[in-house]
Amino acid sequence: MFHIALSLLAGILSLNLFPELPGNIIYLALFVAATAWYVKTGSVFENVYRSLAIFVFGMCWAQLHASDYLQHLLPEELAGKDFVITGTICDIPASAETVQRFILELEAFSAHDYSGPVPEKLKLSWYYGEPVRAGETWQFKVRLKPPHGFMNPGGFDYEAWLFQNGINATGYVRKSEINRKLQPAALLDGTATRQTIAENIESVLHDSAFAGFVAALAVGDRSAIDPHQWRVLINTGTNHLMAISGLHIGLAAAFGYWLCRRLFPARAMQFIPAQHAAMICAVIIALAYAMLAGFAIPTQRALLMLMCVACASLLRRTSRPMDVLALALVLVLLWDPASVMSAGFWFSFLAVAVIFYALTGRMAQSRWLKWGWMQIVIALALFPLSLFMFQQTSLVSPLANLFMVPYVSLLVVPLILLALVMLPLSATASAALFSVAGRLFELIWPLLQWLSDLPYSHWLKPQPGILITILALLGVAIMLAPRIQYWRAAGVILLIPAVTWQPQAPQHGAYELNVLDVGQGLAIVVRTHSHTLVYDTGAHFSDRLDSGNAVLLPFLTHEGIESIDLLMISHGDDDHIGGAASLLEAYPQTPVLGQGIEKLAAASRNPCKAGQKWQWDGVVFTLLHPDGAVYTATNNRSCVLKITGMGGSVLLTGDIEKKVETRLLQHKKDLLSADILIAPHHGSKSSSGTDFIEAVSPQIVVFAAGYRNRYQFPKPEIVERFAAQGAQMYMSGHAGAIRMVVHPQSGIAPVESYRENHGKYWNQLLPKLRQDG
Repeated sequence: MFHIALSLLAGILSLNLFPELPGNIIYLALFVAATAWYVKTGSVFENVYRSLAIFVFGMCWAQLHASDYLQHLLPEELAGKDFVITGTICDIPASAETVQRFILELEAFSAHDYSGPVPEKLKLSWYYGEPVRAGETWQFKVRLKPPHGFMNPGGFDYEAWLFQNGINATGYVRKSEINRKLQPAALLDGTATRQTIAENIESVLHDSAFAGFVAALAVGDRSAIDPHQWRVLINTGTNHLMAISGLHIGLAAAFGYWLCRRLFPARAMQFIPAQHAAMICAVIIALAYAMLAGFAIPTQRALLMLMCVACASLLRRTSRPMDVLALALVLVLLWDPASVMSAGFWFSFLAVAVIFYALTGRMAQSRWLKWGWMQIVIALALFPLSLFMFQQTSLVSPLANLFMVPYVSLLVVPLILLALVMLPLSATASAALFSVAGRLFELIWPLLQWLSDLPYSHWLKPQPGILITILALLGVAIMLAPRIQYWRAAGVILLIPAVTWQPQAPQHGAYELNVLDVGQGLAIVVRTHSHTLVYDTGAHFSDRLDSGNAVLLPFLTHEGIESIDLLMISHGDDDHIGGAASLLEAYPQTPVLGQGIEKLAAASRNPCKAGQKWQWDGVVFTLLHPDGAVYTATNNRSCVLKITGMGGSVLLTGDIEKKVETRLLQHKKDLLSADILIAPHHGSKSSSGTDFIEAVSPQIVVFAAGYRNRYQFPKPEIVERFAAQGAQMYMSGHAGAIRMVVHPQSGIAPVESYRENHGKYWNQLLPKLRQDG
């Protein structure tokens, strides 16, 4: 069973390496299956061909699932248009002050002059709308777009998340009289029940900072956990406790088993053994708890394992733990092949697998010693995956989990389970139990906060490649193997590349220009051999999300950049300064130079002025603007920076408009010529005059503009002007992060588009801008 599970997993994973879905894979599947059929039983190649057949079946199964998803994507030609739709809200809505966000399963879709496949599931935002609830059926007037997210090295792949969750389009509800509720939630609707319980917890614990923790463990709703709390949980490696997983499902099953044994009537013994009845009751209680958790992947794995054990018990058969885990893996992959894209899938299965692999039959001494060793083993096993998926790992995780796992699982979770059982019987008793659970989190939190604040509580590290990660996992397997004690040193050697790997910095005299994909805004990272400049930081989106924490910090970690030599803010508009606070919180010693920076909490703040000049590693940085003139428009006070190396030059212009372009032409025309130009004001009509374009005469032009932005930047006439000059043009919202490397000898290397070079079949591939006149 184990080799079947691994072959199926490998086949599904292999499809995720393709930028586009491969064609004619069904013929390969038929060939391999036919070959495996004709191989004689007992042949040396029998198991090889069977594993290969399962591998190819995994590819086909994943492709079938992916093709169905891609077939229902909203076509690009329908983006930005209004539609009338009908659907049912299938998850707990997330509500902020002015907006509700929810997922809608589509039932009816009205589109004139279109008869092709339509989306099956939407993610919508509704500003200033009526309150919506899970399970309700609504009619909306919406404006939609295909799945799209930022594409940057080290960043979160939002399009992959949408694919994994089967969401074929995103959008927002338009203001209209058409918007109305058609049907309330069904009486026994599971999602509606989850929302009701979450609201009950919120009302009971409205004065507690840990209501989100209780809701996460009761119904799997983690939306109320604030970013600071998440940071503490991540730093200490205890964030997995906020997911309803194996131990929690096991406790629910044990509770159901105990309850049935106590309540089962003696006269029924003649019809069914009490042990079998208790096992069935255990599965039912665990299934109900999993339903409340929303059937997350760790919950699926635990529930399937429990059902396998229950079936074996009812049939009076014994099974090896690894075979039970392998069967659960096969069932999860068959149910949802896209689950391999979830970090929870890998951490959940690997943590259980390493317990069976490294600890079964060992450590016969005290339970506490065995428990402590288990935490070390799990932390070591998850270390390579943590670096690969999150570019960080917790160094205090074994210590934190040593006390947090039993504390949460043996004290908090039983109280929450009991509160859920008591909720329909006695609201007062249920509220008291929820309150005690919240109080328990309050008592333990200072200790967890102290561990998180330790100087080396967690370790940020550039993402190692796939091969390095596989070597590290193999090394961990050797180190933890029960019967090869003399080869443990080899395991340590295989782990070294993951620990020591660093991206290569530019050579002396060279520099990298990275225009990051931050939507409608600007964020640039310039890197020389030993220095780093960040020019602008993108926008601030909400209290939880900005371009600093979502894009810049992951990118800097991915590149192995441990310090920023200078943060330059061109001007104080939100789409340029919005991520600065998050960046400075992570790099507090960074000096800031720019305009509109008075409110930033920085080690030093100074205004940018024309004439400022410095040199890093053979690369010269010169400020051309602002000059001494007075400008009422903040755009015209933007810092204009020219970067010059032996291999080429770059001009960063912020949001200057034609007034400043004219002034630069009058006073600094001889300094404007540049090989690469970041187009002024994102390609607005207010900038990029013909004379300015001719003076700069760029080979490459980058428009820092978001996909389908509301300003429709870059404007077509601006694109025409640059095309007439023969410039290559790129748009960050279409290309993703854009990397340009300027070498002192060979000049400018070919431009790298992250979306084009690293995108997968689920990532939207958008057309390039016109390249010639």
